[in-house]
Amino acid sequence: MRINSVNQSNAIAQYMNAVQAKQEKTPARPELSSDSVELSDGAKKYAAFLKEARANLENSEVEEAAKVADIMEKIKKNEYKVSSDDLAGSIMRGIPTHI
Repeated sequence: MRINSVNQSNAIAQYMNAVQAKQEKTPARPELSSDSVELSDGAKKYAAFLKEARANLENSEVEEAAKVADIMEKIKKNEYKVSSDDLAGSIMRGIPTHI
């Protein structure tokens, strides 16, 4: 049995032709574009409202913490006093009116 010799440059040329033919058959990918999002007017208003609510919540937490610290300091110094009218009003608000 006789095996024909393969010319090296001919084998490389055949391989390159096969690669080029495959590339030509493959469709080109379309250019990828960046995604974008558009918010409706209602969503923009909601986002602004939410941002403002968060800011108000943070401010109120700071104010409440300062008030609590002030009251705690007065309690430690035995200077915290509650008026009897305020105490009675708070108690009365807790009593149901339908009794």
